[in-house]
Amino acid sequence: MREFLINTMAAVLWIMTVFDAISIFFMFREWKKGNVDRIPLLTGILCLGLFYDSLILSCGCFLEYGTFFHHLSQLRYILHCVLIPLLFPICAYSLTENKKVIRIVWIVSAAIMVLGLIAGLMVVTEERTIGVKRYASSDETGKFSSTLTSMLDTVPVFIMIGIGIYLWIKKKNPFMFLSGFFMLLFTMLGIFLGKDPSGDKGKSLMFYISMFGESFMVYFLWRFVRKEKELKEVEKDEQHQGIQG
Repeated sequence: MREFLINTMAAVLWIMTVFDAISIFFMFREWKKGNVDRIPLLTGILCLGLFYDSLILSCGCFLEYGTFFHHLSQLRYILHCVLIPLLFPICAYSLTENKKVIRIVWIVSAAIMVLGLIAGLMVVTEERTIGVKRYASSDETGKFSSTLTSMLDTVPVFIMIGIGIYLWIKKKNPFMFLSGFFMLLFTMLGIFLGKDPSGDKGKSLMFYISMFGESFMVYFLWRFVRKEKELKEVEKDEQHQGIQG
């Protein structure tokens, strides 16, 4: 299975790049339609970061190690740390329309994004080749950067799952839960299945396996938006019928 993942990695990364580009299109289209407040807009912006991540990893098929490739790769980490906090306001908009609550969430998210920018700039990368060439975070990366990155990879996901369970029960919309669940699932699969039998960290597939979770996360966020639109239309119809009655 591991060899299959490695041998097909280059092709699958290009597929993920196309998927992310399509996701950007559909999310911005939903936003222009005025669907579900700002969730499609924020998800579309998040997808821009995922698209860049997939694109640069895909280019590892033909790019050579050097200053240019290094700078492109460093931007991967910066975008990741800056854009992932957008999941906090996405969760807030899905849960409430209270402007005070949303304002507080945005202030906290903005502060985390600034810290994320600093953390991304502090990532120290090294050359690694498995499936494709890439620059990956090395053991020389500072504790602040590695800790914040790890927290950004886990905390928003657990919040999504918790809020998703609530929305599933209250609104019969399971897709926020599924978005967080599959992100967590593939993160855990990456931890347990991505390790090289020899113990060589440089040959870990965790980064690759977790990318499948990101794709599922985006897909189910899109489904969440569509379901919310349907629920709002049903609510309007019921209100209209109530007025007529």
